[in-house]
Amino acid sequence: MLVDGSWDLKHLILALAKSTGLFALSRLVTANQVRILAYHGIWMGTGHFGNFLYMSACKFQRRMELLEELDYPVITLTDALAKRCSGELPRGATVITIDDGWQSTYEHMLPILQTRNYPATVYLTTYYCFNQAPVVDVALQYCIHQIDPTRHPFIHVPEYDLGPLPIGTRTEKDRVLGAASAVLARLDNDSARQLFLRSLCQQTGLDYDFMAANRLFHLMTPMEVKKISESGVAVELHTHHHRITHKGVDCLDAELTINSERIQAITGRFPSHFCYPSGRYSPEVWPTLSEAGIASATTTDIGLVNSHSDKYALPRILDGQNISELEFEAEMSGFLELIRQARQLFRLRA
Repeated sequence: MLVDGSWDLKHLILALAKSTGLFALSRLVTANQVRILAYHGIWMGTGHFGNFLYMSACKFQRRMELLEELDYPVITLTDALAKRCSGELPRGATVITIDDGWQSTYEHMLPILQTRNYPATVYLTTYYCFNQAPVVDVALQYCIHQIDPTRHPFIHVPEYDLGPLPIGTRTEKDRVLGAASAVLARLDNDSARQLFLRSLCQQTGLDYDFMAANRLFHLMTPMEVKKISESGVAVELHTHHHRITHKGVDCLDAELTINSERIQAITGRFPSHFCYPSGRYSPEVWPTLSEAGIASATTTDIGLVNSHSDKYALPRILDGQNISELEFEAEMSGFLELIRQARQLFRLRA
């Protein structure tokens, strides 16, 4: 990442670490730890939206090229977990996971993976797969982000008691997003939420129909999921509604049941790996996962999987649009993981 045309301090340190052999040394030290990469989708609109949610197709393609250039063996999640226990892991073993099941994953990411025969795991949330409409909370964030305050300095959707609220600054946009999200939470079903989103777009000069027609915020269809499964992609669990609680009540068991049934209906196979929606998890839910026959659960905690990692709290390397190539290489080498471990040890001793 460049700041005012020069390397920022973090990148200067990383560049020095790489040039002095610390990346290579870190890779040796962490050779038996698994690198689980976490992606979401490819941004298909103009400009860019969403750092860790979306990245450009060019950047994702370059990442896959880097894995090959740097000689990181890409294996399946199932193999990685089995060989971790047996001690047969290839050095620097890497797993590619992709959350949610965005349409852009099907259109852009899977062809890039197939050119290198890289296996991948897609954690599919199934409600919007079977109900083809924009994922409303993500689409709402985008719409608020896109509003031009010079043309629409205030947000006012009177039929939903939203506003008028100013939207000229980032803080004001955050406040509007919070108020609009509260409106979504009050509505009973997704059809009502889509109508609200359409109304907000009409009030602010945005084009809901363009967004929907171009599937900017759609998940794959069941047929698209079937095709990726037949191509060898592992389709795994991410809950049905992308949640483990609802209105303060635990709903993980029901969410897993529906999610599993829908995935089995599409792929014909029983999914056994899980990714926590939004990365939120607690050891309290692990008995539920065990009873459901879940073999592993990945998080959004950043790190490498080592021999002490719990199978229901597997860390990952979160890749995103704003992660530079040097930062990516630092994570993959294990250098940043060792830095995190050193900091934790220092805090414990302090």
